[in-house]
Amino acid sequence: MTAFIGRHQDLAVLESEFEAQRASLVILYGRRRVGKSTLIQKASLDRPAIYFQATLVDDSLNLAAFKGEISRVLGSDPIIDGISDWLGVLHYVAKKAEKTKGLILALDEFPYLVGGNSALPSIMQKFWDSKVAEPGALKIVLCGSLIAQMEELLAERNPLYGRKTLAREILPMSLREAAEFAPQWDPVDQISLFSILGGVPYYLSMCDASQSLAHNVQNLFLVPSAPLQEEPEFLLRAEVNEPRRYASVAAAIADGATKASEIVARVPGLKEVAQLSPYLVRLQQMRVIARERSLDADEHARNHKYSLQDPLFRFWYRFVRPNLGALGRGFGAEVWKRNIHPQMNNYMGPAFETVARDHLRDHAQERFGVPASEIGRVWGNDFEIDIAGRLLDGSAVFGECKWENAMIGESIRKHLEECIAKTRYAEESQARHLVFFARKGFSDALRKASEIDSSVQLIDLEELVQTPEPHPAPRGP
Repeated sequence: MTAFIGRHQDLAVLESEFEAQRASLVILYGRRRVGKSTLIQKASLDRPAIYFQATLVDDSLNLAAFKGEISRVLGSDPIIDGISDWLGVLHYVAKKAEKTKGLILALDEFPYLVGGNSALPSIMQKFWDSKVAEPGALKIVLCGSLIAQMEELLAERNPLYGRKTLAREILPMSLREAAEFAPQWDPVDQISLFSILGGVPYYLSMCDASQSLAHNVQNLFLVPSAPLQEEPEFLLRAEVNEPRRYASVAAAIADGATKASEIVARVPGLKEVAQLSPYLVRLQQMRVIARERSLDADEHARNHKYSLQDPLFRFWYRFVRPNLGALGRGFGAEVWKRNIHPQMNNYMGPAFETVARDHLRDHAQERFGVPASEIGRVWGNDFEIDIAGRLLDGSAVFGECKWENAMIGESIRKHLEECIAKTRYAEESQARHLVFFARKGFSDALRKASEIDSSVQLIDLEELVQTPEPHPAPRGP
């Protein structure tokens, strides 16, 4: 197995479940390429484990391959050769677990199995309810990339509802974890890479940390047959039945349509918002887009904005998709030189705001001694605040982020305070923190102000990418 980077808490949670002296039914899901399979295999090291990855074939072929993997791990046995159904095979494995306590049975890409045999969730329910997994403390892991289908397993109408012992979505890595893939890089390049690829280990592992950011972007996206040149289209084709319609919705959002009515106007074949809603919901489930409201708006207000949440989709729609013709003719270096590199600071502006908000959600306690309860944005007709939120002690946080080629100074602080005066968000808070993020640093005057007034916090790039501290697995009361 290649070097395992990050995932400290995910790994600790899964290992804790595997150590429990009881049977387990684990539902593990997340977008494609996010590292679920690698996580399972890492948590299973030095433990007895049967790992089976389903494929898009007939049910009988998957069952035969599954039986073959069981025989490979546990040894050949004429008994299993004679079993011809899933329930019988599961009972066989449970019996074997009585002699191999804590045996792990991981069924990866479980939705593929269900696609070939729709009765499988009911079969799994019958098996689990029979309690035959308990004597051997069998650990069953159902894993999948089709998020909507995996979440369906947890729904009340599903046969497996209420039976899981652990359900966990595996999310993309944080910036600090992603930075470990290129530890010798400058923080500017680490943050830029993260804002292009996101925290998806599969993409990050393709990078050559001995080369520059420019070299890696060209190698991954711009050269002929680049591995990520068609990745967003592949992800949509793998997940949805109408990839062209979903791609059109994503393209509209990428082009600046942030409201549902604006998106409908740009997508051929859609006439009203009601027709658009299923596509928006599914893209949100896939974590491709996000729906956000200003924190000072009523929860039921229509003051919502849609944006591309996935960094790879953001970068692809901004720079790759418009230049596919030139890339197909082998002009990747020219596309980088003329179209991408000159626009990277503009691209990184909103991307850096996302990085800063995510940092405060995860690491506010480092700065303020208390975690954040919510972090988002506030906007109105004539103002926008990059960062707004509350801490668990009730205090408010407001912030500004700048990726431009200039330091943040007192004028930015004054502008932030003017914007805060225009919103009623968190006006009841007894304490207020002002936090600033800047690529080029801070003026002497603002640094002096932060030394005098502890409510003014300045966060540099090095702090954003510093090596994360491992977190223990959450424990019950």
